[in-house]
Amino acid sequence: MKRKLILSGAIILCTIVMCGSAAAWGRMGHATVVKIAQNHFTKTTAKKVNEIMHGQPLVAFASYADEYRSELDAAYSPAWAYGVPHAHTFEVDENGHPFDTLYHPQTGRKLTNAVYFADHCLQELSHAKDLTAQERWYALVMVAHLIGDMHCPGHIRYADKHNDIAKFPVVFKGEKDNYHHVWDDGMVVTVFPYSFSDLAEICDDCTKDQMEEICKGTVYDWGTQVAAACRETRKSVKDGDNLDRVWSRDHSELSRTQMRNGGYRLAHALNMVFDPKYARKHSK
Repeated sequence: MKRKLILSGAIILCTIVMCGSAAAWGRMGHATVVKIAQNHFTKTTAKKVNEIMHGQPLVAFASYADEYRSELDAAYSPAWAYGVPHAHTFEVDENGHPFDTLYHPQTGRKLTNAVYFADHCLQELSHAKDLTAQERWYALVMVAHLIGDMHCPGHIRYADKHNDIAKFPVVFKGEKDNYHHVWDDGMVVTVFPYSFSDLAEICDDCTKDQMEEICKGTVYDWGTQVAAACRETRKSVKDGDNLDRVWSRDHSELSRTQMRNGGYRLAHALNMVFDPKYARKHSK
């Protein structure tokens, strides 16, 4: 019953997903990632996604994992092998690689690992016939959200002194803020004052060959690339720094490319899961 209520309540989110702000890219950032992905689904994937979503657009649920995080964890996590709430950030080791576990291999410390969860939700979807309709819906919504999350520049925890979620204070365009939230919301909404569909069109600018290059490798390879791309920016900002309009302009390309890459990779991951013809072609 609880799962049915959660899924029914999710429909309400369709009317609010395009406005306001939330954690983790904000609603517009997450919707942009999923919109780009939808533009690159094969016909077979689009049909399967539509079936799992019961005819509702996946983009409308791009931020569902933020809006209903506690309800999702309470309803689903005990039934899954994970045993802990889904993390929306991820940690990398001293070499910049995401961990493939939920616990640090040396210290046993619990890790935050959006990459791990994205990978395991994809594995669940690859055996979708063995899942209930609710579980398929949940895995798909979580994959769409988590692949977006792992591309947000404020979501990487590095192995050195930056092993945190970067919620230290900064001033962003004259207003008090924190570094994590600047990337979640400010660097999308204030830098790209468009609708999510407009922003998706702006970001979606690669050739087919470029897209295939971006999508090479595993989810863990993508996490490594994201961490490398965002590291210098993270290291260069200190507590109390003034991130003015010049800083915002200079870093807008990082925000744009991460949303774009997240969208391409989400499409690729779901095409590999749902479209056998696509999977055969791209497994060579």
